Amino acid sequence: IYGMTVPGKTSSSWRVLAEALVRRPGSGGLIVAAKPGEDRAMWQKIFRDAGRADDLLIFSPEHHLRFNFLDFEMSQGGETRNLTKCITVIGETLRSADTDKREAADFWQRETERMIFNAVEVVKRATGRVTAPDLHRFLVGAATHPSQFTSEEWLAGFHNQCLKAAWGRAKSPVEQHDFDLAKEYFLGELPNMADKTRSSIMVGALGLLHVFNVGTVRELASTTTNVRPDDLFRGRWLLIDMPVSRYGDVGAFVIGGWKYLVQRAILARVASADTPPVVVWCDEAQTAVTSFDAHFLAQCRSHHGCMVMLSQSLPGYYAALGGQNGKQYVDALQASLTTKVFHALGDLETANWASGLVGRSLTTFTGGSSSPSDGAYQTLLGGSQFSSNFSEAYENTLQTNDFMHGLRTGGPRNGFVCDCFVIRSGQPFASGNNWLATSFSQKGGAS
Repeated sequence: IYGMTVPGKTSSSWRVLAEALVRRPGSGGLIVAAKPGEDRAMWQKIFRDAGRADDLLIFSPEHHLRFNFLDFEMSQGGETRNLTKCITVIGETLRSADTDKREAADFWQRETERMIFNAVEVVKRATGRVTAPDLHRFLVGAATHPSQFTSEEWLAGFHNQCLKAAWGRAKSPVEQHDFDLAKEYFLGELPNMADKTRSSIMVGALGLLHVFNVGTVRELASTTTNVRPDDLFRGRWLLIDMPVSRYGDVGAFVIGGWKYLVQRAILARVASADTPPVVVWCDEAQTAVTSFDAHFLAQCRSHHGCMVMLSQSLPGYYAALGGQNGKQYVDALQASLTTKVFHALGDLETANWASGLVGRSLTTFTGGSSSPSDGAYQTLLGGSQFSSNFSEAYENTLQTNDFMHGLRTGGPRNGFVCDCFVIRSGQPFASGNNWLATSFSQKGGAS
C-alpha cells in the first residue's frame, strides 16, 4: 500500500484489510507498529471488535515478553550458516540508514559475514550454544599477530580456550572440515592480514554484536524466551510496539530479528488446505526491509503466509537497501508483491512506476485544421476548407498525473472517502483489466 503522508491511507484501506485478516478464524500474525501509542490503540480496538482481544500480544520494553533470537535459531537445528544469516540479516536494518554506497561496501559486508560465520562455528563447537556475549569475547580475543601465539595471556584467554575445546569435541567429517577452515582463519589468515583490512572487518562484526549485547536489545532478545514464532501458528498475533521513529536503531534491530525469524518459521511449516494464514504486517516498511523479504514473498503463499507492506514511496525502499545490489533487491521485492494499492502519491518516481505497472493501451488521436476558402464569394457565404486526421499509438492507460492529482484523501471535505487504484498482477478484475479504481470509506468498507 502506497500513499503520501496526508491522512487517509491508514484509516481506509489499511483498516479494512486489517479487520478482514483479524476476523479470519485462527489467523495469526506479526505486526510492526510505526506510530508510538497510536498504532497500538488502533490494533487493540480492531481485536476487541473482532472478539479476539486476548489474541493480541504486545512486545516492547514495557511488557514482559522476551525472545532470545539466537537460542531460537539453535533450537531449529543450529546450522552455522543459518545462525550467521540470522545475525547478518538482522544487521541489515542497522545499515538501512548508512549513506555509504561505495561499490566496495559489498566486499566489507561479505568479509564481515565470513568472520562471524567462523566465530559461530568455533563457539558452537566449544560451548554447545551460541550467544552474542560469547561471540563478542571470542572475536575481541583473536590474535592480531603470530607472535601472540606464545603469549601466556592469549593462551589462557577465552579465544584460545574455545579453539582447544572445539578441537577436542567429536565431529562428523563435514563438521571437521568446517572447523578446520575456521581454525585456519583465526590462526593463519587473520593474524597475517593487513592491519587496516583486519580492523575494518573486525569493526563491522563487533559493531553488529555490540547491539545484541547492550541495553534494551540485550534484555529483549538475548536473555530468556517466553514467546516464539510458533505461537503465531496457534492464532496469536504479536505487535512489536517499538516504532523506529521513537526507538531508532534499537527498534529496527528488534523488528528485523522478529520479522526474519517469523518469515523463516512460516517457510518451514507444511500447510494444508485448512491451515490458517499467518500475516507479516509492516507499516513504514522501508524502515525494516531486508534482502530476505523478496525470498520470503516468492515462497510464502504455498505455506499460507502473506505480507502487507505500507510505505510512502518507492525511493524509500531504494534508500533503505542501498549499495551495489540495492536496486535489484527492491525490484525483486516489488515484483513479488502481487497486489498493490496506490492512494494519492506525492513523488514523481513512484507515480511513473505505478503508471508503468498498468501498462499501455492503443489510443486514437484525432485532429483537424481549417483554411480560408477560395475567393471572396465563398468567404461571403461563410465557406471554408476543413481537413481532419486520425492516428493511433500506444500510450499509458493511466497517466502519472492520475496517481498524483484528483484522488480524494478523506476527511470531512471529501465525505470521509479515500480514492485509490488497485493494481493486481496475473489475475484480472471483472473488467478484464489488471487495475481497478475504487474508494474506501473512513467510516468502514470499500465502495
